[in-house]
Amino acid sequence: MAKLDRILKSKSFYVVVSVLLGIVSWLLVLNYTNPNETRSLEIPLTILNPNAPSSYGLSNRTSSYPENITVKASGRSDIIGNLTVSDLYAAVDFSEITEPGTATLQVSEPECARLGIKIEDYYPKTIDFTFDQLTQRNVDVVVEYDNSLLREGYEFLSVTAEPSSIQISGFASEIDEIDCIKVILSDSLAEDSIDSDRTGSFIGRYFLTNGEDVTARYDTEKVTVKIEVGKRVPVSYQVTGTPHDDYYLNEDAIEPETLLLRGTAAELRNINEIQVGNIDITGASENVVRTFAVSDYLPEGITAYRTTEIMVTAEILRYEVKSFSVDVNSSISTPGKDTASYVYEFNPEQFSIRVKGKASDLNTLSAASLGLTLDLTGLGVGEYRIPLEFTSIDSEKFTVIGEYVYSVTISANTTPTPDITATPEPPTPTPEPPSPTEEPSPEPTVSQEPAETPAAEP
Repeated sequence: MAKLDRILKSKSFYVVVSVLLGIVSWLLVLNYTNPNETRSLEIPLTILNPNAPSSYGLSNRTSSYPENITVKASGRSDIIGNLTVSDLYAAVDFSEITEPGTATLQVSEPECARLGIKIEDYYPKTIDFTFDQLTQRNVDVVVEYDNSLLREGYEFLSVTAEPSSIQISGFASEIDEIDCIKVILSDSLAEDSIDSDRTGSFIGRYFLTNGEDVTARYDTEKVTVKIEVGKRVPVSYQVTGTPHDDYYLNEDAIEPETLLLRGTAAELRNINEIQVGNIDITGASENVVRTFAVSDYLPEGITAYRTTEIMVTAEILRYEVKSFSVDVNSSISTPGKDTASYVYEFNPEQFSIRVKGKASDLNTLSAASLGLTLDLTGLGVGEYRIPLEFTSIDSEKFTVIGEYVYSVTISANTTPTPDITATPEPPTPTPEPPSPTEEPSPEPTVSQEPAETPAAEP
């Protein structure tokens, strides 16, 4: 307590208190007359090491980026009021860029050259930059065409571009999207206009992988296109003669069936078919093959594209024979047969009919489809030889082997025909036996023969 009294009564205490009160008073006055304020400024963004990416072959391809940043600073009114843009500094460093693509760079925190200024905030804090690399690339040349450019009967043999690829220079991100340099023949050639070989110079157009035409971005390229065409015509021939009797021509064929001819338009204009002559199959019992040299049948100045020979083949097959067992009482039609008046005897009653034809046709043939007929119309009692007729057989497809003749004996039918309308007689009563004392009187014996059953019609 005594110590506290000494301090309070000392001069030093009053000096310290006076100083503190002076400082507080000064601060109160200063805060009133020169208060703290906050201010926003737009300051330029500095690029550090701007040429560093070029050492890697990179160029700045950023479409747009902020050249200024917004800074929020605070300080005493007299200082902040006199703050200028040149007093603040912020930067991004391009030395971080070493490869193509998009890079996010950090904006350094702004610095102020004046004392008493505090940076409260700034925007943006990061900026995206895109860097690309100049490069070269070979782009394929594609020729686009269709058959509408050709005259009728003509075909494209080959369409080639020279050069087949073109080297272009530019930024990798752009030229990597180029799919091809395309020559569209319909841009320069009319429909139905090509009937001969030709070579021309055409403008190549640039197309991206998405199909977009970006020709306007690049220098025009001239492309030489060589067009080769041919005229397709059929090849005809004739088969003459007939094979051996036991064989037939199953089919004939030519390989190839058409030729692609090359020549000038004037030479090809009047050629619509090539005929190579005949192939003779007279008496053949096996396949007949004949080879023709194409050059022997072409006019001078005309060549066949990739074809030197034509082969004609006639396929010769042997006829097959099929047998059918037929019975006169079941399988053959006998018009004129009168079983009420006549009795018929056939010799033989059964034949084995042999028919010759192609195997495929014989498979569809049956006894019923032969139309077998034995015509008895108008025949009375007697003996006859009657040929079997085939009324429905296709003579162009089938041949009946041999002749089939029946011996027919016709006799009168003597079997009475029962009258189904007559009333049957009552049965004869049985006589009673005589009494022992009476002798029976003799009666006549009547012989009754059973009626004959009419003969069944065979």
